[in-house]
Amino acid sequence: MFLPVEHWPLVHKMTVGDVPQPAEVSGETIEVLEDTKERIDSGFAGLRAALAAARPDVVVIAGDDQNEVFGPPVNPTLAVYCGEEVSGSTLVHFRDQGLDETVRLACHSDVARGFAAGLIERGFDPAMMTELRPMSKPEGIGHAFTRPAHALGLAEAGIPIVPIFLNSYHEPLPSAQRCYDLGRAIREIADSRPERIAVVGSGGLSHDPGGPRAGWIDEPLDRWVLDRVSNGRGADLTSLFTFKSDTLQGGSGEIRSWIVMAGALPEVAADVIDYIPVRHGITGLAFASWTPAGQSVESVR
Repeated sequence: MFLPVEHWPLVHKMTVGDVPQPAEVSGETIEVLEDTKERIDSGFAGLRAALAAARPDVVVIAGDDQNEVFGPPVNPTLAVYCGEEVSGSTLVHFRDQGLDETVRLACHSDVARGFAAGLIERGFDPAMMTELRPMSKPEGIGHAFTRPAHALGLAEAGIPIVPIFLNSYHEPLPSAQRCYDLGRAIREIADSRPERIAVVGSGGLSHDPGGPRAGWIDEPLDRWVLDRVSNGRGADLTSLFTFKSDTLQGGSGEIRSWIVMAGALPEVAADVIDYIPVRHGITGLAFASWTPAGQSVESVR
């Protein structure tokens, strides 16, 4: 999403390895990929417009960690960063080519502590951090936070964030119901505070980077998820991850971030800005915004 299109075929080859690829890959010509890139940029523009219209004082970002901050010794199910600032890379593997950017983000420690305390009151047990000392990689906070924050222009807008880490990769994993309940708790805590708080769920739909299904996208699954959130039926997502499925392994675990969003706004039908099953991007990509009742948001398509 953040690389020039000419890099996509090489990154695709590096990521899928020897996994046989679906026939649709051959149809993704350079012209198709250029159109895809335009749609991705338009999707982020839609999210930026929605966020600007919401005028938040703070943005909570719920995302995963892929052995960036945490690692094999410690993989918390849930963690809240309560420090003053975080930083990290957008494209660390392309630093030598000058394509990486370091993102420095102010954090709202008071709001973060309020969320940590509020989650504990509601039966969750988050780890709390006041300093970010990556255990695994030295680049700082992971791309689940740096990339959306960069794309949404949070640093430029001077909007502080609250990072909430949700385990989406490492067994044992939280259930869909637990993620939905987490979203409800986040909403309750946000409603109890004086600040205007926006929530960003950072994660892809079906994908398995580096895994046995790398490059394969489960469009029926993705469209089912988007149909539920666009019709205000997010509670249906709690049926996911209750059964064994090859599709729901690997990166598809990031759908948990979508479930958090559905729990935070259960009565709101999401505006699905776009869905792009891009094989070269090895991910089912989607952009959606949720607007609470009574608030008007201009959506750019």
